[in-house]
Amino acid sequence: MIRNILIRGQNIPFIKGEGVLIDHFNKIEQSKKFQNYIKSWEQSNVEMKQIEVSYVYMFGQNVGFVNLIVDAYLNGIKLPGFVFLRGDAVAILLLVNKKMVLTQQFRVPVGKFTIEAPAGMMDEQGDFGGVAAKEIKEETGISIQHNEMRYLQDMLVSPGGSDEVIHLFVVEKNMEQALLDELCQKTHGAEGEGEQIKLVIQDFTWDNVLKTQDSKLIAAAAAYYNPKL
Repeated sequence: MIRNILIRGQNIPFIKGEGVLIDHFNKIEQSKKFQNYIKSWEQSNVEMKQIEVSYVYMFGQNVGFVNLIVDAYLNGIKLPGFVFLRGDAVAILLLVNKKMVLTQQFRVPVGKFTIEAPAGMMDEQGDFGGVAAKEIKEETGISIQHNEMRYLQDMLVSPGGSDEVIHLFVVEKNMEQALLDELCQKTHGAEGEGEQIKLVIQDFTWDNVLKTQDSKLIAAAAAYYNPKL
């Protein structure tokens, strides 16, 4: 199946790859992550000839991850065109009682346990603050209000292969140590998503930040220490 989508006032062929269900193809075109991707081309002078959907991984009824093959040219030379479409995400530098509250979980793609800043993918509503508060509650058990969040910066994660932009925030708050200790004894995560998350409390130092190897946390800490960046 081929249909046209409008990019910079031009009709660009949008192709359903073999094995992609028509229902999923329709949902991709309507999804916020795909619409945001199309908008990202508006300021570019790079020639685009077509977009093919080669694979889609659904989150229930919603579009999860999408593989695109984009036929694009700059100065007449074909550009690498594989796109892993993830959409936007949020990550939070969570400081409680002046210490970092981090999450530890097993990550199948890297085959090991990781220590990270709480984070999550954006939903179709695109409410950064709402998603951040929801993810903190699910992953840590800590409730936050929208006015407790301070925006830090956006970061591109892997622009050579993915569209993902992570919106970074910081939350600083105090809470009773006994309550925090209680949360550290529990396993957290969204019900039905297979998450088994434990909390890790660490001093907020550069050494501890860097040891995590978590790019989200490193970028958030850099923005926090250097607000003019």
